[in-house]
Amino acid sequence: MATLTLVGTVHRDPQGLTKLVKDLARLKPHVITLEFSMYGLTYRRRRKKILTEKLLQGLQEIREPETLKLPQLKGLLRSTGVGGIAALLDLPFEYKGARFYSQRHGLSLHCLDSSLCSRQLLNHVEALISPDNLKKVIDYDSTPLTKTVMREYKHAKNLLHNGTQSPCLHLMHTDEDWQKREHFMAYRLRKIVATYQGRHIVHIGGWQHLVTNQGTLYNLLEDLKPQRILLGVSIPDYLKTGQKRPFSPAWHR
Repeated sequence: MATLTLVGTVHRDPQGLTKLVKDLARLKPHVITLEFSMYGLTYRRRRKKILTEKLLQGLQEIREPETLKLPQLKGLLRSTGVGGIAALLDLPFEYKGARFYSQRHGLSLHCLDSSLCSRQLLNHVEALISPDNLKKVIDYDSTPLTKTVMREYKHAKNLLHNGTQSPCLHLMHTDEDWQKREHFMAYRLRKIVATYQGRHIVHIGGWQHLVTNQGTLYNLLEDLKPQRILLGVSIPDYLKTGQKRPFSPAWHR
């Protein structure tokens, strides 16, 4: 049977690319899968440049009649609100890191997410980068993106390491569209596990999919006894050396 490791990330982590490449080097996967769709990949490759230009134009329009100075622009692009939108327009670090590692080592890379769901979400991008919405975003959250990401990693670490359920994520996990998406990714990941017998498969996706709540990706794959790892957190020695995983109820809660 294949060994399955689920790596949880905080999307749009400014340091995510470096962390991911380091973790993949330690995990030494034979196959990599991603919470990313082929539609999302194609959309960003085709639209990133024009959408980023619209974002910058929208920010400039908000500041008129004053000119948006470079230090101000950098500050906005490092904030949780505007910086998060800018990162959304780019290829995610999860894909960049996985692609780099897979190409370097000649590994298979599979995008498992639903293109239909991705299309529905990305249909709102134009509205996100409109001047009116950008102004609301700036007023609502100008917290540095790095600070927000660090806070979310801390929250994720508490949930994953304690094996507890998250009441605040309950509504998300019981949403019908979320459930369909989780089942879709779980089905595709199961097929890959069945195909690559005796191999180490590493799946990379948002940490919210790894909590023990009913209906999450982790919950749907619990019978496969996947190891859960939070990006950038110490990796157990047996995964580095290829030793057999020690049995402990804590791994499978």
